[in-house]
Amino acid sequence: MLDTRRGRLTTFGILYICEGIPLGFAAVAIATYMRRAGVDVAQVGAFVASFYLPWAFKWAWAPLVDLVTLNRFGGRKAWIVLCQVLMIVTLYFVAQLDYTEHFDLLITMVIVHNVFAATCDVAIDSLAVSSLREEERAQGNGFMFAGAYIGQGLGGGGAMFVAGLYGFDVSFLYVALLLCLVLTFVVFFVRDPAAGAAVAARLHGVWRAFRDSVTGFARELGIGLFRSGKGPLIGVVFALTPIGAMALSGAVSTALQVDLGMSDSQIGTLNIYAMITSGAGCVAGGWLADRLGKRRMLALFYALTTLPTLWLAVALGGGAGVEGVTINQYFAVAIAFYLCMGLHYGVGAAIFMGLTNPAVAATQFTGFMALQNLTISYSNAWQGVAVDAWGYSTMFYLDAILVAVPILLIPFLTDRQPTEAPPSPARPLPEAS
Repeated sequence: MLDTRRGRLTTFGILYICEGIPLGFAAVAIATYMRRAGVDVAQVGAFVASFYLPWAFKWAWAPLVDLVTLNRFGGRKAWIVLCQVLMIVTLYFVAQLDYTEHFDLLITMVIVHNVFAATCDVAIDSLAVSSLREEERAQGNGFMFAGAYIGQGLGGGGAMFVAGLYGFDVSFLYVALLLCLVLTFVVFFVRDPAAGAAVAARLHGVWRAFRDSVTGFARELGIGLFRSGKGPLIGVVFALTPIGAMALSGAVSTALQVDLGMSDSQIGTLNIYAMITSGAGCVAGGWLADRLGKRRMLALFYALTTLPTLWLAVALGGGAGVEGVTINQYFAVAIAFYLCMGLHYGVGAAIFMGLTNPAVAATQFTGFMALQNLTISYSNAWQGVAVDAWGYSTMFYLDAILVAVPILLIPFLTDRQPTEAPPSPARPLPEAS
């Protein structure tokens, strides 16, 4: 599959589906039932925030995927298979917990689940960095995030439909079946090109290499950040700023849907339409960015996310509150927002690839993505608290205003300058495209 352009785009789109399924299940299905049970918006926000927290620190163990190559078992494919199995197991325990009585345990299990999910993402991204060609990056990332949105639709809206028909326990079996289907695809149709090209190292040699890698981690990352022009360093700051307007894609959105009186089937329908729209936006945004300029398009797409957000802020303001917005109006606003968000997601990842030094690709690119996940995590947390403190309208205004910060930084995200020092020999490097 990775030998042709079409095969690469298809493969990474499907691989990212497995990342979106658990997120959709948690952020839509579980969060909906939490809100219906009377859990306040701040706690729902904390729950969704905890889902992203391990992704913010995946850079810490990302070198392990490069060092423990598992070539004898299929290379990075073995990492992906192992993590997907553990994702299914831990998600089962998450689904069985009584979140009203054991909220702290729920958060703990969610974090454990996402350690495996984030590790799976590291292996997939490492495979993508060494497989996608430069002229495919924006389109490739578009397909990847389109796959993630499809996964979120299947795991979120799809699970809501199943839960409404057969109960919440059956919805977990549905989600597990979806993950197993992706796992089957990986087993039979994905092969790491680097696997088998090297003989597996002896155990003591692997751990010696890992020790050397840990000591050289800061130096290698420093090459990518501080000796490759200003762009990569600005990219670190940019990754910590809002990813466009964000509230309509997070825990606040799920809570608002419940407060608007939407039924499970309506929430499920909206989620599926939204994820399909976002997936189409990812592909379209990547196509446009490769032709019209990545930074120009990213700034435009970020700005577009503020329009539905501001409309909702106005509609929810005044004395009417949630009564000022009908379900049909919310449907239209949400779909418009998800289209805008889909347009920018793959483009942003493509820009980070341009900022990344290929010699430390797994570490540096993972670092950029991890910082963005930290942004998603803290955004869900503060937005939930803001709703409880000031209401939906004020929170949406703040969400839209903050988009000005990343837009002002986008012009400075110039591609890295290829003048970095030679990479450290402490660990094997990803295969160059």
